[in-house]
Amino acid sequence: MLRHIVMKAVFVLLSLAHSEVMSTEETALYAEPSYAKWGKLAVEETSKAYHGASITDYKYEGRKPLAGGQAEEHFMLWLRTDAKEFGVRVSITIQTGSDKAIKIKINELN
Repeated sequence: MLRHIVMKAVFVLLSLAHSEVMSTEETALYAEPSYAKWGKLAVEETSKAYHGASITDYKYEGRKPLAGGQAEEHFMLWLRTDAKEFGVRVSITIQTGSDKAIKIKINELN
């Protein structure tokens, strides 16, 4: 009888430990990258600038540190209209201390 209770306790403890590992792994799978906030902003601003176009894809091109506690986040977006497909490069200048956008530049690529 005591052996049976001990075995059940061991199985319960093992199952609890296993569920904690799974939730940590699942959290890692669904964690947002550090540039996600700026990617969303790049998509929103590009949608405003190009009303009739649909954004088909985007690529994060990296962060460039600037002087004065600023940085630039760079994105490449691909858009499609009825007439053509084209790319735009979006640069977002941010104040790193406050994590706020200062300037957004959108340049259409030929």
